[in-house]
Amino acid sequence: MNEFLLVLAGGAVSLVTSATVTWLQGRYARKAETRAASHTATRQLTRLLIAQRDAAEEAPSTAALAEAELLAATITARRPREAVQEVIRLLRECTMPELEQLSGVPAQQARQLLCDYGLAVLGAHLRGDRLPQPPETVRNIRRVEEEALKIRAGGVSEASAESAESGADEPPAETAPKITSRKVRTKPRTTRRAAEADPLD
Repeated sequence: MNEFLLVLAGGAVSLVTSATVTWLQGRYARKAETRAASHTATRQLTRLLIAQRDAAEEAPSTAALAEAELLAATITARRPREAVQEVIRLLRECTMPELEQLSGVPAQQARQLLCDYGLAVLGAHLRGDRLPQPPETVRNIRRVEEEALKIRAGGVSEASAESAESGADEPPAETAPKITSRKVRTKPRTTRRAAEADPLD
């Protein structure tokens, strides 16, 4: 009886050990896959930012920024992910005239500075170094971003209000008078019969 219990206990221990080892191996494998995907996304983001920095167009590519947002979401480290997402957001808004006026930085120069800062963040993340601080120009753009968005939203609402007021001031269009159809009165039937009965000679 004791030997049978020992066999059962040994089998239970072996089963638990095997299940634990399998779970740990799966967990490590998933972590390795996540790290590999994060490194791949970081490299792809690096290529995208280099292409945007060296592009001849003044405005960043909308499709490239959309792809960059998807890639940035796969970065596992929180601080690099948030820094890159902020760079992508500012790249979308750097062409606004309000932001250019408040920051004093032309759109093309702002795009190059933002891409350089994003590349520095990605490089530090790949090397495992401490993230660099944003340059003064980038901090200035970030500081006036909210005010520029408020001004832009106010301008859009004012333009909508002006168009609504101009539409209200216009006189209403004159409507054409309705043409009523007149009914032709016919002679009574008795009158026609009398006329037929007494013809003129």
